[in-house]
Amino acid sequence: MLNIIASSAKELNPDFVQTARHRNEDNVKWVERNLKKLAAEDGARGMSYLVLIGGTQKSYFHTRVAQGHLRNDMSPSHWSHVVLLQGSGPTKKGAIWEIALEPAEGFGYPPSDNAVEEAHLSNYASKNMFPNIAVLRVPVKLSEMKKTILQFKKQRVDLDCVELLLLWLGYVWGVGRADNPLFDGYGLPSAAFIEALCSANGYDLTPGLESRASCPEAIWQAARWWHEFQKDQQGAAPLRGMWHTEHYLGK
Repeated sequence: MLNIIASSAKELNPDFVQTARHRNEDNVKWVERNLKKLAAEDGARGMSYLVLIGGTQKSYFHTRVAQGHLRNDMSPSHWSHVVLLQGSGPTKKGAIWEIALEPAEGFGYPPSDNAVEEAHLSNYASKNMFPNIAVLRVPVKLSEMKKTILQFKKQRVDLDCVELLLLWLGYVWGVGRADNPLFDGYGLPSAAFIEALCSANGYDLTPGLESRASCPEAIWQAARWWHEFQKDQQGAAPLRGMWHTEHYLGK
């Protein structure tokens, strides 16, 4: 088991709710439908939105198993990846920032931008390949996140996501004796990247886990169980959002 602090909350976050996928609705349409509800509540405040993704392909499967060590029952996580939306609506065609283990357009040269890439949510539209989906509103202004991303790309000394990328690729590809990077405190690059952005803007996205060891499962647990801490200790609005899961590897 990894060192993760359990929340003292007795009730699940009432603002993070299960929302079924409509028949013939892909992930992009599901996100857009639920994003409209969150954005309407947001008004003109321009907050940031994350999308959690759970896939079934080999690399996504291995990351889900790796995160099982953060769960009491050791069952694999529902989640493989997390991305940051570049807007709160479809106007940018679902543009996202991410650090993916299997980027649709290839890796390019990761050192140039600390492994951060711009892509499109449509890469994750398939409900068969990515059956688990969630959208979350984070109480950090997107305009501030954008400024932080520019700094993050050029400051690998603070968090080297190129190193994280290589460690996780070695693990999911079964290179040599590569161990689960979480055991040594190396988080999944997609989540560690977003965690660093939030932290730089004064928001602790995953209170139960060290920031550098962040992963999609930790964000999921924070959204479900850490709402009281976020409100009472951080003085910030709790994470809000919707989720839908179809593919389980455990309880």
